[in-house]
Amino acid sequence: MFTKLYLETTNPKLSFYQLFDANIFFVMIFSIVLHTIIYSLFVNMVSWIFFGKILSKQINKRLLLALILIMFFGFISRFIRVKEIYKAYNGNMEKTRNHTDHSYISWIFIS
Repeated sequence: MFTKLYLETTNPKLSFYQLFDANIFFVMIFSIVLHTIIYSLFVNMVSWIFFGKILSKQINKRLLLALILIMFFGFISRFIRVKEIYKAYNGNMEKTRNHTDHSYISWIFIS
């Protein structure tokens, strides 16, 4: 499911308005919510391991809001970046896909 979302949101031929089509947007929101829950649980687990307590409600609210905003605007930013890469390669879809996939894999390991 997330592979299809990745391929759709990194397709430079997709229009910006199609990015917010119900089929893509629903999966994008689901991905954001799921990853936000996983990341916040991980941060709370690390806090529990090192400090013996989970984060306060206020910090968790801020963490959730920050993660949601970062991921939502991250999808849009990545889409805009892919369109710019596509233009830089003069419409060569193969080079664009290779460039996008390579940079995506690099960022996964960095994060």
